[in-house]
Amino acid sequence: MNEQKNLFLAIGISIAIIVFFQFLFPTSINEPIQKSENEVLAPAASIDEKKTNIIEIVKPKDDVLQANKRVALKTPSLTGSINLKGAILDDLTLSNYKVSLDDGSDNIDLLSPDGTANPYYIEFGWKALGDQNVQLPNLETVWQTNSINLTPNNDVKLSWTSEENNTFLINFSVDENYMFSITQEVINESSKELEIYPYRLIKRINTPKTINFFILHEGLISLVGDELLEKNYDDLLDDCSASMPIKDEFCDSKGQGGWLGFTDKYWMSVLIPDPNEPININYRHGNNGRDSYRTGYVGQVFKISPGKSITYGGKLFAGAKKLDILSNYDKTLSIPRFTDAIDWGWFAFLTKPVSYSINWFFGYVGNFGLAIIAFTILMRLILFPLAHASFKSMAKMKKLQPEMQRLKETYPNDRQKMQQELMALYKREGANPVAGCLPILVQIPIFFSLYKVLFVTIEMYHAPFYGWIHDLSAPDPLGILILFGLVPWDVPPILSIINIGILPILMGLTMWLQQKLNPAPADPTQAKIFALLPFVFTFVLAGFAAGLVLYWSVNNILSIAQQWFIQRKILAKNE
Repeated sequence: MNEQKNLFLAIGISIAIIVFFQFLFPTSINEPIQKSENEVLAPAASIDEKKTNIIEIVKPKDDVLQANKRVALKTPSLTGSINLKGAILDDLTLSNYKVSLDDGSDNIDLLSPDGTANPYYIEFGWKALGDQNVQLPNLETVWQTNSINLTPNNDVKLSWTSEENNTFLINFSVDENYMFSITQEVINESSKELEIYPYRLIKRINTPKTINFFILHEGLISLVGDELLEKNYDDLLDDCSASMPIKDEFCDSKGQGGWLGFTDKYWMSVLIPDPNEPININYRHGNNGRDSYRTGYVGQVFKISPGKSITYGGKLFAGAKKLDILSNYDKTLSIPRFTDAIDWGWFAFLTKPVSYSINWFFGYVGNFGLAIIAFTILMRLILFPLAHASFKSMAKMKKLQPEMQRLKETYPNDRQKMQQELMALYKREGANPVAGCLPILVQIPIFFSLYKVLFVTIEMYHAPFYGWIHDLSAPDPLGILILFGLVPWDVPPILSIINIGILPILMGLTMWLQQKLNPAPADPTQAKIFALLPFVFTFVLAGFAAGLVLYWSVNNILSIAQQWFIQRKILAKNE
């Protein structure tokens, strides 16, 4: 009886975990920091936004972009522009990523200027310490430029000179991916000393739409002092509201180096301060008619004597969270834990190796579907000893079926005696009736890790396999309710669970074939449960990413081959 209970428990846990995935997963600054006798950091609160007139009429992005002169930006990965009014980076589009797979689909807009539906932009500026009466550039300042095109081979320098004869410069450079280098420079050609400090901030107006699944973080993200901070937009509203007393110390903090900004599922924008410069960090939620969210920092106070100049450096990442790109920046630019911008979750010790493995295979085979197949084979090799022992025990169970049937007929009315004799038979022959469930249980952590990787990493976003599978991160598109693509029909969400695609059906078939190689349970109830499992798993996995169903199908095929070989070997040995 204990073995029977264990069997039901193992099956129940396996199904419960799969069903659980299906229904729950979708897819304060005090005093300035003393740096030296004459260098301090200014209070982060000094970059609080001013009250501005609310733009009530939302305009198309193209109309807003044409309102001011701009510097065009073009790289293999990005297109966009810098607004010369305010020197704001507020126009950025990802060249290699589309909103959908539909023909004519737009590229992903990462940054958008104020005046559009959801403004999202980055500022670089200066503030004066204390009550100095000094003219500084602001968001109304129109900058001059030495070039109208920013490319990986052509830097752009913006300049502006005040009435006091102080010259402010901002130099922009960008690589072929998503990394900007921004240097702010001040040349004091006036007759008095300047005492100013730099600031940089990222601002989002209106709460962005998020997937809102607990396995994925979207919102504020930072790593300063080797502490990864992840806060959603509600956290900023509750704890860092500019209109209320600050509730949490994370809203204003001090640090050095690291990175901070906002992350979405696949993309992010983060400021990367000079690692050798201390900074004051500031996170805020504001509401001047529209919710706004801001993350930024201020640097040290510079005292610039007449005839002297200073520079202040730093970087900005704005783009897709592609693992190899983040890893390369981590190594070449010494950006700490930059790959942790991808939400690996609590089981990073599993999800990271899974992602690295699939990407490594992709480097050789050039297709993520084939990479998943190669990864599946690797897992089978790693788990081969456990699977071999399990299948060997199951083969023995199949060989014992005639004897088990005899015991059932011998003790039809004495269930306890029959169980005792069965246990004695299992022990004598070295068979284990629950061994067949062990490989499934071991596969659950791998299944979850692959699910997480498919869900949060951008590598398989719109990544095709072959035939009808155009996106491995999405479910099989050819469901039974649309006659596998013959009938164009938008299936209502309530019917999606029965809109089973071709790949899940193939997976169910492989599971059924694998079951046929297993010994039929002696207990009729057990036999009925096992007979239903392929159908249950087919329906449950139908809504999962095609890449995950592909993994499970290939895993079943390899199990069938291994199981068939072991059974043939055992039968031949006994003949």
